[in-house]
Amino acid sequence: MEEQSHEEMIQLVMASQFNQVPKYISRIAIGICNEVYRVGLEKEEVIVRLSPHDRFLMGSHDHIPKFKALGIRVPDILAEDYSKNLIPYSYQVLSKIEGEDLGQVIEKLSDSQLQDLSKEIANIFEKVRTIPSSNKFGVIWGGGDDEISDTWTERMKIWIEESKERGLDDETVSIADNLYERYQSYFSTVRPTTYYGDVCYKNVMIYNGIFNGLVDLDGLTQGDPLEALGRIKISWYGTRHGEIYLTAIMDELELNKEQRKLVTMYALLNQISMSCENDIQFNQNTKAEVDKHKKCKDKAMIKKLAFELGV
Repeated sequence: MEEQSHEEMIQLVMASQFNQVPKYISRIAIGICNEVYRVGLEKEEVIVRLSPHDRFLMGSHDHIPKFKALGIRVPDILAEDYSKNLIPYSYQVLSKIEGEDLGQVIEKLSDSQLQDLSKEIANIFEKVRTIPSSNKFGVIWGGGDDEISDTWTERMKIWIEESKERGLDDETVSIADNLYERYQSYFSTVRPTTYYGDVCYKNVMIYNGIFNGLVDLDGLTQGDPLEALGRIKISWYGTRHGEIYLTAIMDELELNKEQRKLVTMYALLNQISMSCENDIQFNQNTKAEVDKHKKCKDKAMIKKLAFELGV
């Protein structure tokens, strides 16, 4: 039997769930875990997410109600099926939150708009930390299929070792090892706090210059929320708008000098990890070949962050 295309699968889902033929099907070329499409129906546009793995979509299934209960604007789940009976993928159909990912528009935002956005994001950090956590550390996916350890120290060690296995040059290995040794005692003090880590250049929807909601809530993390701020730091590192935005968030969260230094430490860890994803094909948005320009840019950022941190 000839393999179905994603578009053919989506047509089957729309017929089954909504008794409609899509007016159009358009791929969203951001994100690496799922295959995501905009689909036009008779009276609305919806978001369809496909995955051969249940845990990513099940994460949104579990987490969306929790975010809604906290008053955080997130999509509605209109339909979902994990049986793989209709199509050979699990799928989820969500309402569309209008806007564009922050990374696509941040350079156009004024200083005051960045300040306003920082208040929204800081408020989300404060709300999400109230979600009860277990005594484990790591990523909480859906349906109990989690990536967890007994300590935050162990999670950090695993993170670094995975980066090494994917291929780091000797200089970056030395930086990673020094980083772990220097901050190992701090890692041991971290208690498992719930946070949403993927809240940087994507998943933060901006509409007419203001925050309009979060999307892609597959994974929550139990650990140190400062790690998520490290991701924000590297998203626009060295830019004026990035500095204004991150500083405003840290001000809203009332971080002290030492905590801001820890944000830089996590930025470096994230950059080291992300530099290893250059030639990994996660989905159709990514390619299994090295982007040489990105490789040079990643290495330069690692050196700058290491210098800033003094490692």
